[in-house]
Amino acid sequence: MKKQKVLYSFASADLASFEEQARSAADLGATHVYISQIEKSRWLWERDRSDPYPNWSMLLTSLFKIIRPEPIAAHLPAEFSDRNYRYVAQKSEIATRLGLRCAMLLKEPFFLPEAVFREHPGWRGPRCDHPRRARNHYFSPCVDHPEVLAMYHDAVELLCRDTGTDYIQILTNDSGGGLCWSSGLYSGANGPAHCRSIPMAQRIGGFLDTFQAGAAAAGVELEVEINSNIGYKENEHIMDGVWPHLAAGQTVNGKDRRGRLRTGEATMNYDYTLMPVRNVVQPFAFLRALEEADRGEFANLRVVLTPTDFGEYHFLLREYARRPTRGPVDRARIVGRLAATIAGRRHAHLLAQAWQLLDEAIEHFRDTALEGLVSCAVNQRWINRPFVLFPGELAPEETAYWRPFLFQANDEAHANDLLDIQNSSFIRGYSGVFIAVRALDKAIAKFTRAADLVSMVAHAPADTAAGADAPAADDQSRARLLALHADRIRLLCCFMRNAKNAIIFQHVVDTTDYDRTPEVSPEWPLDAERNLLRFEEISRSEIDTANDIIRLISGREAEMLDLAPTHEIEDVFLLSPRIADQLRAKTHIMLDRLLDGKRLWETHNH
Repeated sequence: MKKQKVLYSFASADLASFEEQARSAADLGATHVYISQIEKSRWLWERDRSDPYPNWSMLLTSLFKIIRPEPIAAHLPAEFSDRNYRYVAQKSEIATRLGLRCAMLLKEPFFLPEAVFREHPGWRGPRCDHPRRARNHYFSPCVDHPEVLAMYHDAVELLCRDTGTDYIQILTNDSGGGLCWSSGLYSGANGPAHCRSIPMAQRIGGFLDTFQAGAAAAGVELEVEINSNIGYKENEHIMDGVWPHLAAGQTVNGKDRRGRLRTGEATMNYDYTLMPVRNVVQPFAFLRALEEADRGEFANLRVVLTPTDFGEYHFLLREYARRPTRGPVDRARIVGRLAATIAGRRHAHLLAQAWQLLDEAIEHFRDTALEGLVSCAVNQRWINRPFVLFPGELAPEETAYWRPFLFQANDEAHANDLLDIQNSSFIRGYSGVFIAVRALDKAIAKFTRAADLVSMVAHAPADTAAGADAPAADDQSRARLLALHADRIRLLCCFMRNAKNAIIFQHVVDTTDYDRTPEVSPEWPLDAERNLLRFEEISRSEIDTANDIIRLISGREAEMLDLAPTHEIEDVFLLSPRIADQLRAKTHIMLDRLLDGKRLWETHNH
């Protein structure tokens, strides 16, 4: 991994956690660590809780969330920004002491409160919200305006002077940020008339120049990248044309001024795949991602680490640095050694097989096109909302614990449709449901087998671990962590069953005529209508699934799930720590409404 920069990104709950992980990163050969993680900016959402869209913008840091330029200071919460800037500065001090440089991940240009634009109307840039998903309009500042650029210049200068940050990664045209007249804006290219004719190369180049000039004023040579290509979203080809016009140290959508790929990224995208289930390790996938990111044409390497119980990714990084893998045989060799350090030589093959099954199960889950558990189980509250045939008849106390957290359901029709995900429907109709359910059945089977194998290792007699890299945990701790890992995989099975049940339940609703009165036929013997049987089967399965989750997580919710720190700050992306009680409420509501099927379908008469 001979790269100009090796950048490590990881989540940290506090300074002690940050220091521990930064020290590990330094030991693994990192040159930089990201210091940009701050607390969620809930104030953006609290101003209008009826609009879920700011939940996106709560997630990421933007420059003016931590530095308040004087012209807009009155419109930004001083205590919030001051507290977070101190936190960023403290992390930079730790990084410097460990011989590391600092990097930042920013969402820019980020929307500002409407009061700013009423006071400075010439600053109003493009609408940067998603029109189908936001109740309000949100505008980012126009970065062609010299006064806006001056604020960015001074903020970057202060940041670089205080923290020494010399690498800034910018995400744009998503989650509350956007560039004027960019084709990647969710509402289409838009912005003020005064900058419409400015070439995109000049706009982006000027913005990046401003960042580098601010850093230079602080005595820092800054590398800066901006990226608008995100997930399933259409790539923004208009930005590709700016590459020949870039200055040194600037990157747009992954490429520098010579059109070369600049920074490879090794990431599991865990937050948007398996969260909220915690600490499920994917060693084979991690090595594949590391190989891809470490390709020779990349000048830099960015590694995004997620928590694990035995430091598995650190082991893989050390082994990879000693001898880079080049294909499946090499990867199997390293993963086998990792398994031996945890399970011992005698049982290593069982743990490695479990990891391979996990890899395959996750790919089956991705085949559903659900994007990740966070998009359905969490954002749409599939996991704790009741599946009922007449959701509009639920009492306020029966909806209060989940309805406010349905993401981007802007009316009750959208909210009541389980397959309406972020105001869009990715799975619908017989074929879509058939394919998604088939993929989930495959995932469930492989997750189940993986959990059984890990459980076998957890309960096997202690065996000699291989080499000095063995975990420091004693046999009792090792067994406990392996048993915990097995239960987390079983919890993933529950989430898969929940997804399958939600998809089939909504298909039953979609294929039912709610205006028809079911015939009560005297015919004997008579089978119940098929949709009634499906409704009863899925309802029972979902109630059993909820009870299985309660059994798996009760008393150790924070070990099993990534949850809001307190019930009071639950949000669209984080379930409440009272999730077990909410699941019990779900089962009670569903049991109370099981007879609703008779209102729509004819029953057995045998």
